Amino acid sequence: MSDSGADPTNGTGAAPAATSAPDPAPDAERLPDAPGTDAVNAAAPPSRKAALMRSGLIVGVLVVVFGIILPATGVNYSEVIAAFKALSPQQMVVITILGALSWLVSGLVFCALIPGLSVLRGPTSWLILSGIGSSVPFGPWNMGVLWLVVRGWGIKNIPATSGIALYGVVNELSRLFLPLFAIVLLAVAGDLAGNENAGTAWTIAIISAIVFIVAVGLIVAVVRSEKVADWLGRTGQRMASWLMARLGRKGAPDIDGAIHRFRDQLGLVIRQRGVASLGVSILSQFAWTIVLIVSLRMCGVPADVLSPGVIFGVYALVMVITIIPLSPGGAGVPELLFISAFTTIAGQEYNAAITAGVFLYRLYFWFVPIPMAWILLKAVRRGKSMLPGTAELKAAAH
Repeated sequence: MSDSGADPTNGTGAAPAATSAPDPAPDAERLPDAPGTDAVNAAAPPSRKAALMRSGLIVGVLVVVFGIILPATGVNYSEVIAAFKALSPQQMVVITILGALSWLVSGLVFCALIPGLSVLRGPTSWLILSGIGSSVPFGPWNMGVLWLVVRGWGIKNIPATSGIALYGVVNELSRLFLPLFAIVLLAVAGDLAGNENAGTAWTIAIISAIVFIVAVGLIVAVVRSEKVADWLGRTGQRMASWLMARLGRKGAPDIDGAIHRFRDQLGLVIRQRGVASLGVSILSQFAWTIVLIVSLRMCGVPADVLSPGVIFGVYALVMVITIIPLSPGGAGVPELLFISAFTTIAGQEYNAAITAGVFLYRLYFWFVPIPMAWILLKAVRRGKSMLPGTAELKAAAH
């Protein structure tokens, strides 16, 4: 998932069969898709060439967005720099505290999903996953790195695997929840009155709400009923087979098996911790919205130009759009979407202040976690290579 775009996970995994007993014997444990005994190759470290190519692609996207597209839309970097220079030390302290609190709340999602994970190790997990995903975007492998870190803290195989695998699911669901809340907030505040884009906003909110309700309903139904899982598996398998036949291709993905693996491997943690983790994940989205609002205010965008409701509405829209990984590691695209949307609403005269505010927000959400991730990895993996190899992943899976 890309986030606000950088979705720290860049994908999700599956967890081991644990519905009957939360703590089976060690020899019964099996590591799944992030990483798993059957998926170690998928979670294997990228080759040096592949890693350099992915990182180079991130740099390329940033060059295109910040060096070509944004200047072409009227962004004047000298004015943006002036807006940054106008920030006082007190303002920087405030925004840093808010950013740190947002890291904390984002990390609490891991605490909600993984029993025994401390309040400090939750944010550490988020920073590592986010920073690695933003700099070397290889979804399964990034999650495998975090899995090894969590296992090193003494968390058992199954809860560590299930929690990390479910993080991506919970994160995406929390994004889908935002547009409906945003549209209601805008309607109550009167920000939609006379707005020519109100119809589009309502359409996006309703579609997101429908997808959210359907997704949650299907997950709950699959987890609670084996009959529903069987029916969905058969139906999905038939549809996949029909589609592949229409495309003239042989074989079909194992939809039935995937649904039952999801139920068997993640059912217990969803029943026990699903609601709490989704609530915390939604709360983390609100925390980052506050960072964005304060960043814009500090850089000179007044409330009568961009109200909190409008800012939240744009934030919700960007979160839904960037569920689709439009760029590796979430690079460049969220900034472009935020700046374009806010400038369209506020007017070109606020372009520099808006750009500075968005950059300040992204500094804490996207950029700072990158060096912090590598520093934290160095600290928590003392005596080992910062990045694990395939052999270590396989050994830890048993």
